[in-house]
Amino acid sequence: MVINSTGVPAPDPVSWLIEVSHTLPPAELGGAVQETLRRMGARSSRLFLADHDQMSLHPLDPRDGDDETFRVDGTVGGRAFILEAPVTVPSDEGFRLWVPLINGTARLGVLSVELDHEPAAADAAAIEVVAGLAAELVITKGQYTDVFELARRHQPMSLEAELQRVTLPPVALITPYVAVAGLLLPAYEVAGDSFDYGLNRRALDVAIIDSVGHELTSSLISHLVSGSLRNSRRNGVSLVDAYAAADEAVARVFSDIRFATAAYGQLDLDTGRFRWVSAGHPPPVLVRAGKVVGEAEVEPVLPIGLGGSDPPVNEVELAAGDALLLYTDGAVEGGARHSERFGLDRLADLLGQSILDGLAPAETLRRLVMAVLEHSAYELQDDTTLVYVEYRGAPPG
Repeated sequence: MVINSTGVPAPDPVSWLIEVSHTLPPAELGGAVQETLRRMGARSSRLFLADHDQMSLHPLDPRDGDDETFRVDGTVGGRAFILEAPVTVPSDEGFRLWVPLINGTARLGVLSVELDHEPAAADAAAIEVVAGLAAELVITKGQYTDVFELARRHQPMSLEAELQRVTLPPVALITPYVAVAGLLLPAYEVAGDSFDYGLNRRALDVAIIDSVGHELTSSLISHLVSGSLRNSRRNGVSLVDAYAAADEAVARVFSDIRFATAAYGQLDLDTGRFRWVSAGHPPPVLVRAGKVVGEAEVEPVLPIGLGGSDPPVNEVELAAGDALLLYTDGAVEGGARHSERFGLDRLADLLGQSILDGLAPAETLRRLVMAVLEHSAYELQDDTTLVYVEYRGAPPG
């Protein structure tokens, strides 16, 4: 126990951070984390948050003349982010420990810690606790400020993209029974794409949406469809009736012909049965026993907004370890001007390789999207959205 100058026992560093965090202004989080780690013997520390495009990491507290933004790929800090594991390297004055910032299972960035000596296992574990707490505070305090959001951005964001971002769930969720990850690009100009998911007791609901067009109206359509599907699931509405409700909402708001393709459904965690409606959307890619086996069989209905009725409910049985990749057409149509499209075969091959490499779902999607970006010479002609759902087995009871 440490005794302070007043003779009162001083709280341990983590308890101190928890105590001060209740009234801590969001902009002072980086300083509070640094003070916490200083009390644990570190020389200095710095928080970095991942950009929306998952390509770079930005300092939470930019310093004059010292922009430490760095790429995810090809850097030590980026390696900790990719592996979702700590990485220790020698530095000029000792050692630097890079620790991923993970809120539950969604990676937000990394924590850089300068140390005089290589950290013992117990010390590294204690620093990971601080990183985990810092990640939780980024999420909770981010509801009251723009500080964290602005730190993540490297350029202005369009109104269309701003509307979409505010509705998205976290980029990843991992439990012992199911894992899900989603990624949407281009980060700053996206208009018509969106995705959503919700884990409720013994089922996972998931949706992916691609509305017609690329202007503000497209973003509003996607926003409306996503909100309608979310409202239906929270009200206990069936998949069939959810389609009708979303279709009616689009027709009611827009007087001219507007529509969105969508694939939405529910994975029963007890049985592994995935039931979904395909409203003019590409079939999901099916992974069985670690291998990509092709597209799941699907019977579609008209896109939402075109007045369809009686949508078929498709079904596929997943065993533990099986997975589904849902995507919008931008993922396969992408290509540099006057070049070949990216194609479903290439997407499936890369997915299979990522599975063989044992990558986490979030990193799998990041690599797939990076491949689409490179193929299109970093000029996407359409929004690209991927959602990966991996069934891991039934919960107990």
